[in-house]
Amino acid sequence: MSSCCPSDAWGQLDFTDYSPKGTVEKVDDLDIYKVGEGEKTIIWNYDIFGLNSGRTKLLADLFASKGYLVLIPDYYRNGEGRNPFQDKDIVEFIKSRTVWEKLHKDWEEKIKPFAEKNGAKRYGAIGTCWGSYMVMRLSALEGFHAGVSWHPSHVPIAKNMLGEDVKSMFEAVKCPQLFMPANGDAEEDMSNGLAKEVMGDKLKVIECQDMKHGW
Repeated sequence: MSSCCPSDAWGQLDFTDYSPKGTVEKVDDLDIYKVGEGEKTIIWNYDIFGLNSGRTKLLADLFASKGYLVLIPDYYRNGEGRNPFQDKDIVEFIKSRTVWEKLHKDWEEKIKPFAEKNGAKRYGAIGTCWGSYMVMRLSALEGFHAGVSWHPSHVPIAKNMLGEDVKSMFEAVKCPQLFMPANGDAEEDMSNGLAKEVMGDKLKVIECQDMKHGW
């Protein structure tokens, strides 16, 4: 696989008539979309299209309306993103933006202090597509209590692009997880896959076989 998405995945799903309810605030060079309030905080990890595309902010707003503080860090910077069906540099882009040492530094030095300043005390992580890689990584840290991955791409990214050991990544996860893989997503993330084998009762898998990646 030469992308984070299967070849038959949905493309960018835009809502051009939606007005986000949150605000974008800057922490040094990192933009963070903030919406809602509360001690329970969701770190939303976007897909390959980036901060300003698709339904990302709309869905963050929806979760915030249920009583959560929701933060979307712009890991790629400057609103960047890629279209995996059009951009020829997709692999290079993902490799350059998926360096855990840098992303971990973003968390420790920028995102976490910003979250705490806004009242955060307990964390959960949600990720779509590329963002599921961040869910896996963040779920290995203290303070995270749950992780949710929709049409996840952590396996093709970690295994096929970064050369990382997926089993070790699963073993490092400390908190309960929910995977919702679509038809065509990695076998490792399915009900009888490696993730379930490693995480056991810590992982619940809901296969969305009637859905395409990107739902």
